[in-house]
Amino acid sequence: MARFAVRAKGPLEALLRLIGLALVMGLAVYGFWKNSERTLERITAGAALADETASLSEDQRAHVRAFTTAMRQRYGVETRLQVTDGPLAPPEQDGKTLYIGLAPARGEALVRLPPLMAGALGQDFSRQLSEEHFPFHFAPGRDWRKGLLLALDLLESRLSALHATDNADTTNATPPSGGDKDMK
Repeated sequence: MARFAVRAKGPLEALLRLIGLALVMGLAVYGFWKNSERTLERITAGAALADETASLSEDQRAHVRAFTTAMRQRYGVETRLQVTDGPLAPPEQDGKTLYIGLAPARGEALVRLPPLMAGALGQDFSRQLSEEHFPFHFAPGRDWRKGLLLALDLLESRLSALHATDNADTTNATPPSGGDKDMK
């Protein structure tokens, strides 16, 4: 046991060595925590994308991962993106999942927004993406991948604009008055 004893010339030095040891251990634990957090984030963001056609480039995949991370962190919304040549298989609606399903070879698109998001963006927003935006980008001479990234950016910018107006409304609100105080 003498091997693990703190050797110090005085009580102050022993205390400083103990604090230094605790600091090193704390930093090591914090570093492992952050590394695990980053790895878990990468795994969950990768699970949100099911590219069965393997047609998205690494940059496009990174864009989708950034979008899914932003949706989860800012709004608590899980994102599922499916790109397939077969029929689309949307997950059950659970109130917090944004689903975008694309079948470029078949010219099909399906966008399902969570109820609160659909209410905020308008009930017609998902229909416009499914029936107008994506079919336009599926047309010959068009790039559906670019259409996908544009749709993600549009969705994020609309939500950010709504969030910004909500914040502006709360900061510009007048504070409540003193009520029915008697002024004598």
